[in-house]
Amino acid sequence: MFDLFEKRFVINTGKGGVGKTTISAAVALAAARRGKRVLLMDMSAKERFSRIFGSKPLSVEPLEVEENLFAVRITPDEALEEYAIMKLRLKTLYKAVFENRFIRTFLRVIPGLNELTLLGKAWHEEQARDPMTGRPVWDMIVIDAPATGHGVFFLQIPDVICSMITSGPMYQEARQIGDLVHDPRRTALNLITLVEEMPVNETIELKQRLDDALKVPLGFVVANAIYPPLFDAHADLMEKLDAAGPVEGDLGRMLDAALFRRKRVELQRTYLDRIDAEIDLPQIHIPYYFTERFDFMTISKIADQIDRQASAVVRDSA
Repeated sequence: MFDLFEKRFVINTGKGGVGKTTISAAVALAAARRGKRVLLMDMSAKERFSRIFGSKPLSVEPLEVEENLFAVRITPDEALEEYAIMKLRLKTLYKAVFENRFIRTFLRVIPGLNELTLLGKAWHEEQARDPMTGRPVWDMIVIDAPATGHGVFFLQIPDVICSMITSGPMYQEARQIGDLVHDPRRTALNLITLVEEMPVNETIELKQRLDDALKVPLGFVVANAIYPPLFDAHADLMEKLDAAGPVEGDLGRMLDAALFRRKRVELQRTYLDRIDAEIDLPQIHIPYYFTERFDFMTISKIADQIDRQASAVVRDSA
């Protein structure tokens, strides 16, 4: 039985532009509404969660953007600074060492260092415990991970480091981070896609790469922006009108729009059929929301969809 809301470490990835940030916000909101204390982590170059939730801009300090839901924005430099201060104990010593321009230039060329510090920050938050109760500070951490290609490397980096070195503090921490990433009890990686040719192809290829190499426990395929069918009951009438010749005026424009919508729905169905045939994961289908900007109300609707469909998977598998 797979229950998304019982996972502690939820990662969302997909091709750029498929709505990964939107889905991450909605997953976090759905979990928070269940009473879980959730940390939503933004690792992107441009922070967008504050606009979605109507909060002040995010920083490295968790900000409560909704009841039970906190959000942070982490950059590689901030993650490295926090890690270094935690190890060196003194901020003045960090400044003396890591703000030296020669050392910073050297650090920038170390392969995988940015990814390791970001993932290490997420691991540190998953490990955090309340000093009074000993309970985890966060019931769930939701990560808006880098887009597909970079996202795979992001998740591979602990294993890459462990294959290169066999002892020492970096090895120990990389192994602990890798243990979290590979743990099916705590972790789920959701694959986000649009129902279009390139995103679906890339999602299928990503699933194959994950099966072959990465071994990260997978959650859902989230098919985003699906056009709900509107005109199936009138398909024969529309085809007859279209075959009869040009229809003038407003009626003609309405017919063109209806035919376009129906063809779009049919095309999306073919891509959903491909996902069914080639990806053996449960699915969540998010409808297309006709709105100029994705504000909190839209995210709230998507969160309801995710909660309802994820719960149905649990019921069906029980």
